[in-house]
Amino acid sequence: MKIGFTSRVCPEWDLTTMVKKAAELGYDGIELGGLGSADHLPAVSEFTSAPDAAERMFAGNDVELVCLGTGETLGAFTSREVDESRARILELIELAGHVGCPFVRVPIGNVPTGDHRDRTLTRLARMFQSLAVPAARRHVTLLVENGGDFPGSEDLWFVVDHASHPAVAVCWNPCPAMTQLERPTTSIPRLAARIKVARVCDGTFDERGRFGGFRIPGEGDVELGRMVSFLRGLLYQGYLMFDWPKAAVADLPAPDAVLGRVQAQLRDWIDTKSDVLTAYKGDKKPVRFNLPDSGTDGSTSP
Repeated sequence: MKIGFTSRVCPEWDLTTMVKKAAELGYDGIELGGLGSADHLPAVSEFTSAPDAAERMFAGNDVELVCLGTGETLGAFTSREVDESRARILELIELAGHVGCPFVRVPIGNVPTGDHRDRTLTRLARMFQSLAVPAARRHVTLLVENGGDFPGSEDLWFVVDHASHPAVAVCWNPCPAMTQLERPTTSIPRLAARIKVARVCDGTFDERGRFGGFRIPGEGDVELGRMVSFLRGLLYQGYLMFDWPKAAVADLPAPDAVLGRVQAQLRDWIDTKSDVLTAYKGDKKPVRFNLPDSGTDGSTSP
């Protein structure tokens, strides 16, 4: 697994600062959801004037541009709104293909007033299916992210499965899922190989799933260590992408105060070895595995 952070963590940093800080702090990659006050990346000067220079800067610092994010959604009720959002997402796909970025993240969105959630989900699936072909031509994968009126893995699974195209996959965010008390033990096995980027965010939630505020990963109620363990069990080799809305929640710690701590926590979760489990609970003579680095009694070395 690799680790990264989103531009929402550090909204006041320019692109050069972001890339250099990622390299200094030991991150492998970055997701850009906007730069400065601009939230539509194809209109940002760093990409409109010299996209090749931006690509070289990432490569020169050994940092990957993992994903381009957008706030556009495809569930709008009117065709005019859908067409406008679709056009902006297509622009983002073109930019991703030009700079060699493998993923474009699109939030799943909400149910429009007057519509039914099942009809919205079906419409979303068809929209993502229609975008899959131009994305695949640019060697880009669209990532549907849960949230809004669709926080859980079941709805996300429906959209991606119905779209049924390798260029449509999942960006999984465990925080929205907690609002309906869905734990990683449910969501990760359900979505499995469809997950291409896993969000890392934490917060407090009460017994009814009501959100109480963001916390540094590992200090809240989201079982992020368990999530990483389950991803490891799936042989996941994608990104753990640290994210929180610093621009929207001003009292969150500054990026310099938190990114180093989060990097250490993510590496610790990744490096933690899972126990070897026997299939026979309570068996007095559990199966022994003679692994290459095992001791004479069959137990693995630290």
